Amino acid sequence: MRKLLLLATAALAYACTSTTTNSGPQYSEADFSSDGKLFADYLVGSYANYLDDSDARAKYYARAYAQAPEDVTLGRRAATSALTAGNIGLARTLSREIQEVDQSEPMSRAILGAKEFTAARYQKADDYFERSTADLTVQILMNLMKGWSEFAQGETETARGVFANIGGGGYFDTLGKLQIANMEAALGNYEAALKGLDEVDEVGITPIESALSRVRMLSDKGDLEGAKEFLDGFIDDNGVFETGPVALFAETLADGNAVPSKLTPQEQASRAMTESAFGFFLRNRAPDAAEVFLQMALTVDPNNDKAKLWLGSILDNNARYDEALAQYTSIGSESPYAVSAKLSESNVYFSQDQDDKALEILEETNAKYPSFITRESLGRARLIREKYEEALPIYDALIASMSEDEIKANPEPLYFRGICYERTKQWDKAVTDFKKVLEINPDSADALNYLGYTWVDRNENLNEAFEMIRKAVKLEPRSGAIVDSLGWAHYKLGQYSEAREHLERAVELSPSSATIIDHLGDVYWKLGRFREAGYQWERALEFDPTDEEKLRIDAKLEGGLEAAADLP
Repeated sequence: MRKLLLLATAALAYACTSTTTNSGPQYSEADFSSDGKLFADYLVGSYANYLDDSDARAKYYARAYAQAPEDVTLGRRAATSALTAGNIGLARTLSREIQEVDQSEPMSRAILGAKEFTAARYQKADDYFERSTADLTVQILMNLMKGWSEFAQGETETARGVFANIGGGGYFDTLGKLQIANMEAALGNYEAALKGLDEVDEVGITPIESALSRVRMLSDKGDLEGAKEFLDGFIDDNGVFETGPVALFAETLADGNAVPSKLTPQEQASRAMTESAFGFFLRNRAPDAAEVFLQMALTVDPNNDKAKLWLGSILDNNARYDEALAQYTSIGSESPYAVSAKLSESNVYFSQDQDDKALEILEETNAKYPSFITRESLGRARLIREKYEEALPIYDALIASMSEDEIKANPEPLYFRGICYERTKQWDKAVTDFKKVLEINPDSADALNYLGYTWVDRNENLNEAFEMIRKAVKLEPRSGAIVDSLGWAHYKLGQYSEAREHLERAVELSPSSATIIDHLGDVYWKLGRFREAGYQWERALEFDPTDEEKLRIDAKLEGGLEAAADLP
């Protein structure tokens, strides 16, 4: 079964980026000459693709395709590039041109079919979706729309057949069952809908969407008490939902009101595409397919804020910051995803070293939507930027607001407050917090490492510290920071050969950590490898050391390791 699933995953990931097998037209020698615009535009488009410049990629691939309109492979690349750039108008224009040459090309059919489906011209949409394709990813995309198109036309049996045979196996079989359950609920067939949702929940691939579907169905049925009881149990099992649709539904039901239960066929299809993007494609390292699904989800339902949020995260991860911001800022203040959008927006500004702007957004968000997550985000932002004195009162207030059970369920605020205490020289308080974290979770590699490392650095409790760090390394053997702690412990005991071995490994695992590189320089110096020590210290300065680290490194470069001995 596992082998079959892996094979299906590989096939789907390949299908997203594959093109038609048509070899395309033959090009003349002039196309390769200095005056050959086709290849010039194609190369610029390819370079823009390498740079992740989506607008330029779409523009130049479209220009190249205009000069080779018989090349369906190139046309598909241009149309897909336009779609992922958010230029749906250009994507449709290119798709129409592709269809004039090859009506079987699947991506152009999906794009044009989506236009008709969005406009509720279902029969015209079906004309595009009807023909099957070996391109499994695009076939799934079209089937999600085709099933809901058939439902909208009253062809419920046909819709069931489409969803039951959606393609892709495994994950998509379950996603198809969720669509059928939603369809049965919309028809008022509540018993069949409940049975379908039970089957979906047994697999557990889309728990939140399945839970929301069940609450909508119970609410539509008039069973508000049953909806509330189910959702309360779901929250108890899965943790607190302070924001998002689960929190909104819980609040609505607590007030004795029914939740919105009627979704259009377009909204249903858009949500299914959104779930596929993250639930399958990103998890299987196919971000291009995820982006295509999310862009198509927004084409079908421009108000799908979850798709905007998830698309923004993909764009952000690819350093396409302006595009990510456009998605986040398009999510309205009344949306259940408003807080997540604001937190994500602040992260973009942090990524661009616009800390003041990012912190301003966090402050405004916390003032408007005060919650654990907004306060914790504000504290985390200050801590990461080494503003420990400012972070400490935030964590004090956060922990004071938590019950003992809540702290046991989430001891992270204690861990972060411990860091703040340690950095502000309140060591006894830091130890108390770290020890409490370890009482709650003895396998917290971060707490084991931080407490053990600091004890080593202070030449305190060395035997216990060693055991803590060794345990942390076993728990997280690929963490450069934790392996560094083990090396530094050996260093502090004068075991320089053992220290070198671990510190060289730590640098391999975390090659851009100024702290770890600096430590490696120190051990090289102790081993008499002075030139290599100086090289490592100089490298450490390239990776944004703290002010304290920079002061010590500068001293060592000037006068050797001993020159930093008297510094604080």
